[in-house]
Amino acid sequence: MRSLNVVTADGGSRRVTPHSDPDLFWALLGGKGNFGVVTEIEFRVFPVERFYGGGLYFTGDHLPQVLDAWRAWLPTVGEDMTSSIGIQRLPDIPVLPEPLRGAFVIHLRIGYLGSAADGAELLAPLRAAAPVLIDLVEEKPFTSVADIHLDPVDPMPYFDRSLCLTEFSEKTAHTLVELTGAESGCTLANVEIRALGGAFDREPEFPNSVPSRGLPYVVFALAVGAPDQAQRLRAELARVVDGLAPWAAERNMVNFLSPDEATDPEGVRAVYGPERYDRLAAVKRRYDPANVFRFNYNVLPA
Repeated sequence: MRSLNVVTADGGSRRVTPHSDPDLFWALLGGKGNFGVVTEIEFRVFPVERFYGGGLYFTGDHLPQVLDAWRAWLPTVGEDMTSSIGIQRLPDIPVLPEPLRGAFVIHLRIGYLGSAADGAELLAPLRAAAPVLIDLVEEKPFTSVADIHLDPVDPMPYFDRSLCLTEFSEKTAHTLVELTGAESGCTLANVEIRALGGAFDREPEFPNSVPSRGLPYVVFALAVGAPDQAQRLRAELARVVDGLAPWAAERNMVNFLSPDEATDPEGVRAVYGPERYDRLAAVKRRYDPANVFRFNYNVLPA
């Protein structure tokens, strides 16, 4: 990010760069909507025209084998390979192909910037983890990057929870199977774990307030349903997410915070960590002392 045009709480407009307003620039990148309305951004890009990636689907009863294979595989690949696993209970709707319609499946996703031949060699241990139901991993143009996760594009009513993990050990994987596997009674539409690391851990050229550097995994759990099902869905989210509490980091990835998680000021403070939060609160006091921008992951003015 090179610069941002921002309307602050006093109604003024300013162009913010790491040189003109280093504290506000630091806070805007990671501090979400707490400091103003961003009307324009300028950022540097780099050329990526293609990748090798997509998803492997397995039937849900192979969850233990797939998790074990993925855990063993992660340390063997470099940071030009990114991956995640979604434990999914899919709806019975016509838009899904027959093997996935109404099915309990594991969606193992990868994106790799090396050659297709090298990617296929690296992926071999995962393809061998269990019988593959559908294999959608291939050479793709970068415009197809959304094909990796195949997330729904239409609006839907849902509830969610998230947490970052300090490790994904054999015991963690076993607990995840107990919480979400075939015998668990889990009803969540998707419970996914994403491997982080690599560039996610490195401070950029100009520092920012992103709080999740150094955290190796993020878990995101999703329950689909209308507001009249809220109590039941929130209880199921709590059962799964709280079941992973022994491995939970104190900080979290802000982009995955749910509205429920963002309403507690102390919870927001914990996500950022006390030192980072106190610095954000000092910037908030300077640019938004009346807390005009508060319908968000709210940082209170110091």
